[in-house]
Amino acid sequence: MPVIIKGHLIDHHRPTVCVPVTKTTELEILMEIRRLCSLDVEMIEWRADFYEHLLDEEQLKRILLEIKSIVGKHILLVTVRTKSQGGQVELAENEYAGLLRTIAISHSADLLDVELMSLKDPRRSIERLHEHGCVIIASHHDFNKTPEKTVMFSVLQDMVEADADLVKLAVMPKSMEDVLLLLQSTLDFHRQYPNVPAVTMSMDQLGLLSRLTGQIFGSCITFGSMGQISAPGQIDAKELKEALCFIDKYYH
Repeated sequence: MPVIIKGHLIDHHRPTVCVPVTKTTELEILMEIRRLCSLDVEMIEWRADFYEHLLDEEQLKRILLEIKSIVGKHILLVTVRTKSQGGQVELAENEYAGLLRTIAISHSADLLDVELMSLKDPRRSIERLHEHGCVIIASHHDFNKTPEKTVMFSVLQDMVEADADLVKLAVMPKSMEDVLLLLQSTLDFHRQYPNVPAVTMSMDQLGLLSRLTGQIFGSCITFGSMGQISAPGQIDAKELKEALCFIDKYYH
């Protein structure tokens, strides 16, 4: 099924540029989100794991409502990235699931990131989050290596079987061959599941090609920075958007 959020089609033909917010205090977070909205960023990712009061449920609810009132037409992706997946917080499964539920019931997130490997029964967890109207992007990150092509495809397939609306995979390359493996896995997945939006990237500077040309292989969102990076290899969002428009103009 196509994923349309606030009238915006999430589709590989014209990838959406997403800019992360990794500030720690409420004031800094809200100021940064206002700034990005004024720059007409298409999608904003709030990395809630950086928030200093993440584990205070009342403060989390309050800031979510504040953010919701600011973003307006802009798409908001909310992510709690755990330490095992390259994030800032170490959480037990029940703590992680509880945070996802708090975010879901706030109805503030247009997209909610769910780490596939951080839940014992991701399908059941996603089913519960769907009950609150959440659009789910299942994710997995490997900061150490690029797995075999069949392994990467299998991870993406597991996300589909968990009933995620979008699937995301980020891996670390050691060579250009690794970058090509990621792109080939993305293409294989897109051909088998053309109606499931995929978000894939090969990280670090070596993986830059995947951030620029992912649309050719079936990736529909790419992450760029506007002063802050949330993962190795992110480049300036404005330059990224220009590059994507150039490719779109001549590739299609």
